[in-house]
Amino acid sequence: LRTKARIAVPQNKGRNMLGVLDETAILEYGEVFVQYTHLGLHAEQNGSIDLDPKTHVVTGTVLVTKCPCLHPGDVRKFKAVDVPALCHVKDCIVFPAKGPRPHPNEMAGSDLDGDEYIVIWDPDLFFPGSNKTPMIFSDSSSAVSADENLEEGMIKFICNYIINDNVGIMSNAHLAWSDQLEDGIFSPLCLGIAKKISTCVDFAKTGQASCLDRHEKPLLYPDFMEKGGSKDTYRSKRVLGHLYRLHRSLQAVINTDFMSRTNQLAEGDGHCTLFEYPGWKDHQEVAEKALASYTVQMSRILHQYGVGSEGEVISGIIINVSEYNKSNEDKNSVKALVAKQYASLVKSTRDTFFSDVTAACNSNGALTDIAKKTILLQMASAWYMVTYAGAWREQNCQSFPWSVADVLLLILVEVNAAEPKPKRKPKNLLIAKLNEVLADALSTKSSQDVALDVVLRWASKEELLNQTRATGPRICRRCLVTVYERFLGSVNDSGRRVFEEIQHSASDKYFEGKQETAGGYVVGFLRYVSSAVVDFPECDVCNWASSQTHAVTMASLRTYSMLALSGDPCQLGLLCDANAHYPVQSVQEGNPVRIQVNRPAFRSMVEQNEEGVARLFKDWSGVLEVSIRKQVNVSGRYLHILVSAVGRDWQLWYLEELLLQPWIGEAVEKGDLEPFLSA
Repeated sequence: LRTKARIAVPQNKGRNMLGVLDETAILEYGEVFVQYTHLGLHAEQNGSIDLDPKTHVVTGTVLVTKCPCLHPGDVRKFKAVDVPALCHVKDCIVFPAKGPRPHPNEMAGSDLDGDEYIVIWDPDLFFPGSNKTPMIFSDSSSAVSADENLEEGMIKFICNYIINDNVGIMSNAHLAWSDQLEDGIFSPLCLGIAKKISTCVDFAKTGQASCLDRHEKPLLYPDFMEKGGSKDTYRSKRVLGHLYRLHRSLQAVINTDFMSRTNQLAEGDGHCTLFEYPGWKDHQEVAEKALASYTVQMSRILHQYGVGSEGEVISGIIINVSEYNKSNEDKNSVKALVAKQYASLVKSTRDTFFSDVTAACNSNGALTDIAKKTILLQMASAWYMVTYAGAWREQNCQSFPWSVADVLLLILVEVNAAEPKPKRKPKNLLIAKLNEVLADALSTKSSQDVALDVVLRWASKEELLNQTRATGPRICRRCLVTVYERFLGSVNDSGRRVFEEIQHSASDKYFEGKQETAGGYVVGFLRYVSSAVVDFPECDVCNWASSQTHAVTMASLRTYSMLALSGDPCQLGLLCDANAHYPVQSVQEGNPVRIQVNRPAFRSMVEQNEEGVARLFKDWSGVLEVSIRKQVNVSGRYLHILVSAVGRDWQLWYLEELLLQPWIGEAVEKGDLEPFLSA
């Protein structure tokens, strides 16, 4: 969402299609013909592949547009009809040859010389009301002097193109004004900029350039454009602003460095034993050779296209590619090539598996079906065990055993059928792992006391604890114990009803129907603080305010999320397996935020007591360091300040949220944040 995300429309709800003309002259003005092909391979009943995939003709209302899409009239609704005479046209949108104006020209001045259109028939994506009046696009061509030298004319034209390439600047201005102005893209200012952008886009055809007038250059930019370090920024109230801040808040509690690594619980979490079949070690050496070959081929795919992780290859959702494949066209090509190579890798890996099984059957003299099946299951188990229980956990090979997922499922069926009473696996592997780590402490203390010790250790690790009045958002030990006791009370009240509500589902039980455990209390407390409305106690030592409450809530949410993803007990300050260790969220310097200082009292405080203002920002957000740089314009009429900070992700994000509030200047003047947060 922050980097021009391309959100896919379901294949049966929309497509990208080339536009063509109705040569039969059957379509009336306002009608289109759309026929799309079902994607993917379709198997016949006899198991063969259908080489002639089925098509479907869309009828009813469809939404059509093309890029660039800036004018309200660039997005249009048409009536899709079924015309048998056009059924030979597939995966194209057919426009009528009738009417006062060509429909393609109504959308960004398009024509039918290979233009691609976005066609959507999902009613949830339709705009309300009827089509807006389309813009009148210029159709003038470039005037070239017949006397001008061709080579000099080409050089002059290219230089003019480079000088007058203002499409990016104008598009940013259009986006900024459309967010600020009440009428948005319908405002006269945005309509005028959209017309100028159309002129710039057609510069290669017309030779006509355009630029922004002074009144068309925005002075403020919405926060989602991320220009806070160089431009005056405000919190956008429109949907893009809400989506941006939602993304940033989630990113603040999840370390991106952690997310780039393979998420996996350490050995002993119960995963490996699910697919452990007796005798698998007899085939361990063969499995390791196959694993080594798979790892080399997977690494080759990653390095060849610059793909960031194995998970992107498996899912087909390519997020990062090499610098040479950054364009949308290249990225789509990379996706197709990666999918093709991965399919080939899976096929060759399966061939290797069954070849190894056949060789093992021959060498062991397995002649009966039962003996062959035993070796088959042992080999599949060996593939899984060497991947998840061996020394290969840090390599790009987590998908290796799932190439034979059908055989792995046979292991589960066989094991469950052989055991009269199958061994019960823990429903919550995270809690089971925490209970294992806390087993020694539970021998001398109750589960609730052990869980409290872990909570206190976690709060200390997150720098939330302080026994005296602090200069930042912190909580004293007594208040934290009180919050923990209130959590215990919510667990026990009304037969655990409140606790189940906190878990969002009555079936989501931490304790698995047994006596409450220390691990369950720890995880439950983190979820309680991060998701429920918690009443923090009144305390003169803590000097509670909304910012302090926010600090504890965000720290709980971050730790809970990291625990759920990694299963690493070091997130709580507990000892952990070094092989499965993930670093805690690092302290870093955030991007500077530029804010205006329009209020005279605020300006006076910045000029006379810069350290005091920085201390307020530090205390309210919990960051470790804050620095302020003053900026005065040439006339000296107003002052800006650039605020830079050092802290954790969620602290930096909260500081940015505060700085972009319209009342931040007044809050600094009063030295109190609470009245504005609670308003």
